[in-house]
Amino acid sequence: MDSWTQRVALAQRLGAAERRMQVAIEQMDGSPESRMRYARARAEYRAAEDLALVVLGAREALALVEEGAAQPMG
Repeated sequence: MDSWTQRVALAQRLGAAERRMQVAIEQMDGSPESRMRYARARAEYRAAEDLALVVLGAREALALVEEGAAQPMG
């Protein structure tokens, strides 16, 4: 996988994980299921973020996430 493709894949993974976490937060109702959904979404986001930091370095990862945030979510 070339560098650009890898960056795009990381950005997509981070974006999807963030959206899942936002949905989990919106659907929190105190039930064990909603807490588990949030915990899983949060763990996935952290894993994606950690991978991006390792692969890209902190500054490049932040720039990539900010670029993705500027684009409309679909």
